[in-house]
Amino acid sequence: MIAKIKTRADFRGIVNYANDQKNKKKSATLLAHEGVCAINNKTIADSFQIQTSMRPKVKSPVKHVSLAFSPQDTVRFPNDEKGNTLMVEIAKKWMEQMGIRNTQYIITRHHDTEHPHCHIVFNRIDNDGNLISDSNERIRNAKVCRALTKEYKLYFAPKNSKARNKSRLRPHQLRKYNLRSSTLDALAASRSWHDFFHMLKEKGIDVRFNHAENSDNIRGISFCMDEFSIAGSKLDSDLSFNRLCATLGNVATELIVQPHQAIVPSAGGGTNNEQGWRDDKSKDNQRNEPFYKTSKRRR
Repeated sequence: MIAKIKTRADFRGIVNYANDQKNKKKSATLLAHEGVCAINNKTIADSFQIQTSMRPKVKSPVKHVSLAFSPQDTVRFPNDEKGNTLMVEIAKKWMEQMGIRNTQYIITRHHDTEHPHCHIVFNRIDNDGNLISDSNERIRNAKVCRALTKEYKLYFAPKNSKARNKSRLRPHQLRKYNLRSSTLDALAASRSWHDFFHMLKEKGIDVRFNHAENSDNIRGISFCMDEFSIAGSKLDSDLSFNRLCATLGNVATELIVQPHQAIVPSAGGGTNNEQGWRDDKSKDNQRNEPFYKTSKRRR
C-alpha cells in the first residue's frame, strides 16, 4: 500500500479528475463523501470552496491523495460492494491516523490500472475553520502505510523487489539499482562479514571502509561496482555501517584492517567522483590486495 500526496490550490480541477465518471477507462466511482453536496462535480467543488472561504489567506487548501494497493491484493478488492467497502475502510483509517479529521472529503475509485487504487480529495480547512497541518506528512505517511499494510495483511513488496520497471530508469539510477539489488542479495545470504565479503566478491562488488579524518576509527562503508560507487548509507539504510554491524557483528572481531591499507589522496593519481571515491588509474597493479579496503574520508 502506497499513498502519494499532492497539494493543490483549486478544487474544481482535481474533483473533475478524481470523480471523472464520463471517462470509460477510469470508470470512476464515488465511494464515500463527507460534508459536500454530491449532486455532481460542480456542487462538490463549490462545497469545498465555500468552506475554504473561512481561511482566505491559505493559498493551497486542497489535498489530493492517491492510495494504491499492490496487484497482489487485487483479489482483496473486487469490483463490488465488498471490495469497495474495504477500500473505504482503509482510506478512512489512513486519514484518521494522518490526523485528517472533522473536514470535507470525497473518496473515489478508478479502474484504469492493474493495481486497485482510490483517490481522496479533502479540505485542509476543517469544519471549524482550522488549518489541518501537513508538517512532516511524508514521514508520517510512510509509517501509516506500513502500519495499515501490516494490519490488513496486505502484500509487502520485498525491499529488494525485482518487479521495478528497470527500462524506465536513467543510467545513474540503473547502476544504483543494480548495485543495491546485488548488495542486498548478498546481505540476505550472509551470516558474517566473511560471508558478506565473499558474496560481494563473486558479484564483482568492491568494499571500502571510510575513516574519520586522521583517525583509524571506521565511520562508514562504501560499495563499488562497474565504476559506480556510493556510501552504504546512501544506497540503503540496511547497508549503513552501523546497520551492517548490527546484522553481521562487529567487523573488528572478524577482520584486521591495517592503517597502511588506507587510500590517501595524492597529487598525481586518479580523480574524485561525486561520491568521494578515488578512481585509481593503477588499479591493475593492485589486484593482489584484499578486495575490502579502508579509505580516508576526504572532505
